Amino acid sequence: MKQILRTSLVPLAAALALALVAAPLLAVDAPAGPPPGPKGPLGGYLACLRIVNLTEVQKADVKALVEASRPKLEALHATLKTDREALRAAVTAATPDPCAVGRALLKVEADLKAIGDELKALRTAIEALLTPEQKAKLEGCLKAPRQDAAEDGAEED
Repeated sequence: MKQILRTSLVPLAAALALALVAAPLLAVDAPAGPPPGPKGPLGGYLACLRIVNLTEVQKADVKALVEASRPKLEALHATLKTDREALRAAVTAATPDPCAVGRALLKVEADLKAIGDELKALRTAIEALLTPEQKAKLEGCLKAPRQDAAEDGAEED
């Protein structure tokens, strides 16, 4: 009797554990209210590029790099969205299959890595266009605390 109970609870426990791990990956809703400046995964990076005093040629080159990478990033985002929906379906199934949940979770993780790799390649290409002074300004901006985050936590009367 104990063996039957144990074998029927193990897959359920594994599915629940995977569901808890996958829950943050399923959160696709954006916070209320659009943040100022550029949006998307490169939003903060592009906002920092505005303060490094790019030349007109650099601005055109950066725009060309961003536009060239846009189709691939959009395709990767569409794949991520589809895979997140599949993960959500696997987790919320009446009787979740731990293997299906695990496969779906691994697909989402691979999608996120692919997007990160593409963004890193784009940032590397953009930074190759910058002078050492511009790179230093960009690095300082990226390391600085976000203004909107500081305002949210600093509202005291």
